[in-house]
Amino acid sequence: MQSANLDPHVTITVRHEQATDSLKAYTFRKIAGLHLDYPKIIEARAILDVQGRRHRAEIILFCANHITIDASSETADMYRSIDETIDKVARRMRKHKTRLLKQHRPPEEVRDALNRTL
Repeated sequence: MQSANLDPHVTITVRHEQATDSLKAYTFRKIAGLHLDYPKIIEARAILDVQGRRHRAEIILFCANHITIDASSETADMYRSIDETIDKVARRMRKHKTRLLKQHRPPEEVRDALNRTL
C-alpha cells in the first residue's frame, strides 16, 4: 500500500448549488479511497455541477511524473455521478499502471530463454 496517497490535497468546487458538508465529505472519502492504485496522487480536484435535473461530477487527478487523469459523468443523482466518476478514474489508473508494467517487461524471447535455462 502506498502511504503517500493517504492524504492528497483535494479541492471540491460545487456550482449552482449549496455545498453541503455531507456531499463534501462523501467526495473526499471517495477520492481518498483511490490511494491503493498507482500512480501517486499529488492533488485532486472535484467539480460538482447541477443544471436542472442533471447532476454532473468531474474529477481531475494530478499525479506524479506529470500524469493527469480526469473523468466525468452525468446522472440524475449527485452521489451516483460521483460513484460513476470514481469508477472511471480507478479504471484509468489501473490501465495506466498496466501500460507501465508492460513497458518494463522483457521481450518474450528473453523470457523464454530464461525459462529454458532455469
